[in-house]
Amino acid sequence: MDIISTIKKKLAFLPPIQKKIGSFVISNPHKAINMSISSLTSASGARSEASVVKFYKALGFSGYHEFKVTLATEIANQGQSPLEQFSTILPSDTIFNIRKKIFQSAIHVLAMNNKDLEDDTFERIVTQIEQSKRIIVIGYGTSAVTAYDLFVKLSRLGFDCHYTTDEHTTAIILSNPREKDLLFCFSFSGETKNIVAQASLVKGKIPIICISGEDNSQLAKLSDIYLPIQSFETTYRNESIVSRYVQLAAIDIIFSCLAQRAGKDAEKRLMNSRKGLSFLKF
Repeated sequence: MDIISTIKKKLAFLPPIQKKIGSFVISNPHKAINMSISSLTSASGARSEASVVKFYKALGFSGYHEFKVTLATEIANQGQSPLEQFSTILPSDTIFNIRKKIFQSAIHVLAMNNKDLEDDTFERIVTQIEQSKRIIVIGYGTSAVTAYDLFVKLSRLGFDCHYTTDEHTTAIILSNPREKDLLFCFSFSGETKNIVAQASLVKGKIPIICISGEDNSQLAKLSDIYLPIQSFETTYRNESIVSRYVQLAAIDIIFSCLAQRAGKDAEKRLMNSRKGLSFLKF
């Protein structure tokens, strides 16, 4: 178990006090292994020792000693992990160092997800899209980029696809769902209030697909098909930004599968979309 990596993946989903403890351990692993529960509580700014207990149990450890021994073993065997090396941007880093770390973090997060994502989930998503007459895509904030990318790709293939950054417009559309509508949601935390509220509005009326980073989130529980995305936090970029690489790759997989299955019809539609955009180029 790579504890530092695990903490970074879970950090965004921990309660505020446990997040403080996790951030302290990530920044000071060598100090943490020599601290008592009371010392770690004080140093991390946690309110009580019970918060530390909840923290290490959230990581899967039954006791504080087990947590410290495992962390100490990891430090002794690995030194600074590759993930820690490229996720930590230092004040002294040059542009070369930053560029290298950004690319390495992208490569790592893509490889990590490529290993764990299941083909069956993609099959279900592609089939559900094919069976739908209208697809409503929602995603706000950092998720707006990936939501818009899916909207453009599905539109190029001829699907009746709707997307807007105006949540009021989306709410109006969802207030009158049609037969064979599909809701496709993007939210890394799975706890974005407006998205969860909109998904709740149509739960049981139309199928819901979500791409998210947390299995136990409210959005994941509301969804009929859930595609889990793994990520980690870097010094200046949160998990949702790093996960964007994987979300865009997942969209490309969905788009490519749909285009392949549609065959000549997809080729014709893609050609038409290129012609339709040709006036924008010299």
